Amino acid sequence: MNDDFSVIRKLLSQDLMQVYVRLFLLLAIVWFCVETFAPFLPLLLWSVILAVSLYPLNAWLAARLRLSEGKAAIVFVLCGFLIIGVPLVTLGISLADHADEWALLLTDQQFTVPVADPAVAEWPVIGPALFEVWDRAHEDLVSAVKQMQPQLIAGGKVVFGAVANTVLTLLLFLVALVLAGFMMGNASQGEHQMRRVLGTIADHERGEELHALVVATVRSVSNGVVGVAFLQALALGIGFLALDIPGASVLAFAVLLIGVVQLPGSLVVIPVIAWLWLAGDGSLASNVVGSVYLFLAGMADNVLKPILLGRGVETPMPIVLVGALGGLAAEGLIGLFVGAVMLSVGYKLLMAWVEHSVAEHEGRET
Repeated sequence: MNDDFSVIRKLLSQDLMQVYVRLFLLLAIVWFCVETFAPFLPLLLWSVILAVSLYPLNAWLAARLRLSEGKAAIVFVLCGFLIIGVPLVTLGISLADHADEWALLLTDQQFTVPVADPAVAEWPVIGPALFEVWDRAHEDLVSAVKQMQPQLIAGGKVVFGAVANTVLTLLLFLVALVLAGFMMGNASQGEHQMRRVLGTIADHERGEELHALVVATVRSVSNGVVGVAFLQALALGIGFLALDIPGASVLAFAVLLIGVVQLPGSLVVIPVIAWLWLAGDGSLASNVVGSVYLFLAGMADNVLKPILLGRGVETPMPIVLVGALGGLAAEGLIGLFVGAVMLSVGYKLLMAWVEHSVAEHEGRET
């Protein structure tokens, strides 16, 4: 009997040792893969988000041009580069020209700062300090700049960092657009593989539901958040141009950014309307019509967002909105999509677990 137990103990120890070694090797491989792939994770997520969001447009383009999905994706990506790249190059050239003009103006020996307006000192909070700086710059610009040198350096670092982050984000977006084109060109194979992966993690029926939920949530957020922000920025940009508002393109881009981070467009619209009445040179009729148009366009997101945000998703719209806002606060712009997807999947799994428990309880009572 003791010999049998010793043999069994020896076999179990050998089996457990093999299990531990295999588990250690598996965890080491997983850790190495995660560490290797981590720098490319944001790029992959953006590519998947763009591919899922833009695939209906790519399919429509393929049907219209009678092309395959791969060729239509090439045309789609080229159009995207033209739509995004041309305005960016134009804006960069314009900023470079303005920078040269400002540099020449500041280096001119005859350049002087105008006399400070006494009314500025009456502004609340920032009025007195702003008036003092303005008056000192009028009297002696060089000494004023030297006195404010630490603040100017700190502000320059912030501005330079913001510009660098913006450029990197745009480059990341353009590369992600190219990868999304490859994904849209092989959408059928990718969808099949994703269904197999989700079916392996969960059962195949639940995997189909999760696949449909993820796709619908990504498209809902892209339409309800990014799409609404783009439409609102486009409508307000047209209004700014028609009313001859200075910096119309910059203001429209600011509306787009404000809409993406879920802030009201009135932050830009109200100051523009105030400038239109206080400093604009338009007639009374044009000011009235322009103010009404800008006000309605600025409030359009309050109507469109509830319609588009939860469209095609079984998850309640507040769950999707909370997930998008929470993800945006935690992980930035990419969290807008990831947060909504994760919270929607969690809500779906929670409700499935609740329904299963209720069904079991009712079955036992029956």
